[in-house]
Amino acid sequence: MYLTYNYSSQLLATTTFIIKRTLKAVAKFFCTIGAKLVEVQQKRADYWLLNNMTDKQLKDIGLTRGEIKQRFYETNS
Repeated sequence: MYLTYNYSSQLLATTTFIIKRTLKAVAKFFCTIGAKLVEVQQKRADYWLLNNMTDKQLKDIGLTRGEIKQRFYETNS
């Protein structure tokens, strides 16, 4: 008499686990990319808006035209 082991159920459980883990990683990847795209687009829109303000409007919010690019693209040195 031989002992039998059901390898197909173990294989199915392992495959299901791997697929779920992979799908979660892919979903996280695309969510991260989507969030970064939204952030970059918002920054571009804000930059465009400030560049198209008059000098008087910029003065009202405490900025000069020369500070716009510096504030958006400043490096942390």
